[in-house]
Order: sequence, then structure tokens, then C-alpha cells
Amino acid sequence: MAILLNQSFNPCDLGEINPNTTVLEWLRSNQLVGTKEGCASGDCGACTAVVGELVTINNKNVIQYKSINTCIALTYSLIGKHLITVEGLSEDDNLHPVQKAMVSENGSQCGFCTPGFIMSLFAMYHNEKNINLTKINDALSGNLCRCTGYKPIIAAAYSAFSEKDQGSLDFYERNQSQFIESLSKLSEQKNINLNFSDGNKTLVFDAPSNVGDLSQLLSENPSANIVAAGTDLNLEITQSMKEFSHIVSVNRVSELKQIVEKGSEIEIGSAVSYEEAKSILIKYWPDLDSFLQRFASLPIKNWATIGGNIANASPIGDMAPVMIALESKLKLRKGKSSRTILLEDFFISYKKTLLEPSEFIESIVIPKPSNQDRLMTHKISKRYEDDISAVCMAINVKFNKSKPNSVKIGIGGMSGIPQRAIELEKVFLDHWDKEGLTSAAYEALNREFTPFSDVRASSEFRLKVGAGLVKKSSLILQGYPVQDLAHYSESKKS
Repeated sequence: MAILLNQSFNPCDLGEINPNTTVLEWLRSNQLVGTKEGCASGDCGACTAVVGELVTINNKNVIQYKSINTCIALTYSLIGKHLITVEGLSEDDNLHPVQKAMVSENGSQCGFCTPGFIMSLFAMYHNEKNINLTKINDALSGNLCRCTGYKPIIAAAYSAFSEKDQGSLDFYERNQSQFIESLSKLSEQKNINLNFSDGNKTLVFDAPSNVGDLSQLLSENPSANIVAAGTDLNLEITQSMKEFSHIVSVNRVSELKQIVEKGSEIEIGSAVSYEEAKSILIKYWPDLDSFLQRFASLPIKNWATIGGNIANASPIGDMAPVMIALESKLKLRKGKSSRTILLEDFFISYKKTLLEPSEFIESIVIPKPSNQDRLMTHKISKRYEDDISAVCMAINVKFNKSKPNSVKIGIGGMSGIPQRAIELEKVFLDHWDKEGLTSAAYEALNREFTPFSDVRASSEFRLKVGAGLVKKSSLILQGYPVQDLAHYSESKKS
């Protein structure tokens, strides 16, 4: 099984490796040690590399480049793709424009995290025509500098693009047609089945190319571990040293990677990444733009899938509360049979769902909003971006003229599962523009939930913050500027 690696047009055979091997582990064992290991959990960005994938846009094959965290990506998940590391940027001892910019702007500092920053900037270099501080911050959202000096790195981003504006093309731009040709040949193989044996055990990796083959494979192997991106599941490999005996990857299943608008609904395949789904989501729910900015770093959003986040069933998974508030449904498939359920009914208890053995999420179906609908999302965490929520809340309000006549509220971090807050919905409709909403919301949350206490927040904090977010939402709906909310008092509106 092969990939393209750096500047070579010839396939690179991955060899017979343990299917649990991460990309970072494979790189460093093959002497590509520019990519560093920092956290091994997708948090720091020291391991950032860039993956190029062949896609068809307007009937034309192009390569899309995206930054990923190699520490939590499985090596076999890159089969048929183009992997670029920091070793693949310079040409004949001439530095890439991004590298030259980092040197000239003194952005390298101690150097440990520098390769990760360079690769994030390299991806932006290929994906953006014009940049600004917002785009730079987004591109670097997954990279943490241990020397605290972000200013020269940002300056390096501007400097690199200044050179690009002068019309210079890097190696990958000049040779794009050859890379497309090579990737086209690699993509000809459909279903992938690999077995690894070390004499004591046999480990299996499967990657079917269509939903029918996936259904059959899971029916024959009900105990197999389904992996999309594995940004959370793979932590069991890197942090808990767990080894999965049979991995079934869904990231090659074409039907699960589609986004379809039909009538009053949007259907998003379960293997669609967050970055791929972003444009359609913010088209209908603009408030999701800022929420997705905080949801995760760009390398995580490039790799992680909506279906995987939901199937993981974490009580602090941020997308589930949003999808609950939007009255989303899940299409589940097992063999040749399928069923559709409300997402709010999917979660049973901590990390347990309605999924039966061999069953998987095929797609997420979201009703389109009316012109009067308003979705508000809130994420409370210790760090602004790329951090786990203490409380996540989504409030979807439907109006009749100027008054709410329906509301759906999804909450994460308040119990062992992402959950719809039915009692809170009643309170919101009765008190949304009245004094005392905060206290009424607190009492409703206290009746409906038994929040847990952990390192992120106490149970009391979660209740008070939840009530405060309800009040904040009501003020926004009443037209109070968000920036002035800190100066608002219950007794005097200003």
C-alpha cells in the first residue's frame, strides 16, 4: 500500500506495519524526524504535516492540501494520498518561501515547534490567495509556541505571502499536473484489506470504498472498530497504549463523504470533515461560524468528521448539542436495512448509544431553517480555541412575528450524555423577555440535570453558567449588543 511522499512522483510503499501505527510514529521510524512529538494528543501542533488529496471540482481533478496532526492519524488512513513534511519543502538547498520568511522574521526561536508552524503556514500558502490576521490565526490555531513569541511567526506569514504575490511558484505548484497523475493511479484501488502478523497475533485493517461493502464487512465482523478520522479514538492508542485488533476505516466510502441539499433538508455524510461541512453550515446558520472557530483547531477540523464526533458519544462533544437543537436526525444502517431516528434519542448513557452491533451512522439529516429562525451557540472553556468545553449550549429559536413560539436547546457538559433540555425550553418560552429568567433557568437546569464536577468545572459552576447563557441568549434576541452585555443589569436596561 502506497502514498506519495514529499517531492517524489513515485509511490512510497508503506510496508507491512501494525495498523495501529500513527503517521508520526511511521515518519520518525523512517528517519523523517523533522516532525516532532509534543503532546501525542493533537493539542500542540508540533507534529503537524500536510496531506494532499485528489478531489474533483467542476469536473476537474485538483489537489486539496490540508494540515493534520500526525500524532493521532493512522498511517494506513493516508493510503492513496500525498504526505508532505518539513523535509519536503526546500529545493536544492533553497528554502521554501515559508521557511525563508520564518528565518528572516526570527520566527524559529528554540526550534522545537517550528516545523509544525511551517507546515501550517505551508498549507495556508497553498489554500489562500489573500490573507489577513484572522486567516493567519485560523491557520495557526493548532500550533502552540513554547517560547511565547507569536508575533514574529505572524510576521513570517505576511512575508511569505508577499513573495507569493510576486508570482513565484513553489515545487508543488509547478509540478501539480504530475502529482495529480500519480495520485490518480494510486486512487484506482478500491477496497483495501491488510493483515499484519507478528507471530503471536494477527491485526487487520479494512478500508472499503462503498457503503454496500462497508455494510457487509461490518455484518461479518461486528466487533471491529469503526474509525473515520479517529481524532478521539486514536488517543486510546497514543495515551492508553491500546491496540485494536480489527480497524475498519470509513474515510474512503464515497457515499459517506457527500453533502446533499434536497428540498427542506441537508444531508451530510458521516465521514464529511468539519472543514468540508463548514460552508454549508454557516450558509444557513451564520452564528456557527464563530462557534466552529472555537470548536477545534484547523488541523482537527480538517481531519475530524461529524459522524465520528456524534458516534463517539462524549458528553463534552460540541457538535451533538448543536445538532440536537437543530432537530437533526440520524440515518443508521445495518446490512441492507436502515432506520432513521432523532439525534436526541441516540444517546443512552455515558459513551453508550442506540447503535447495534454492525450498525453505523450513514448520514446526519438537518432541517433547513426558516427566515425567522435564530440559532445561538455558546462554548465555555478555559482556553479560547482548541479546548474541551466545560459547558456547551445551543439554542434554536423559531419566531412567530417578534415572539418565540418554539425553542430547542441542546446541552453538553451538563450530564453523562449530550442532551436536550426540555424543562429549560419551557422556562425560556415563558420568561425569555422577563425579569428573573436567570434564576428560573438555574432552577430548571437543577431539576433536569445532575452536573458532574471535574478538573474543568464544578457542578455549581456548570449550573450557574448554563443559566447565564440562557439569559445572554435572551438579551441577544431582544437586540442588546453583545459587547455591552457585561454592563447590563436586571433592574436597568441601557
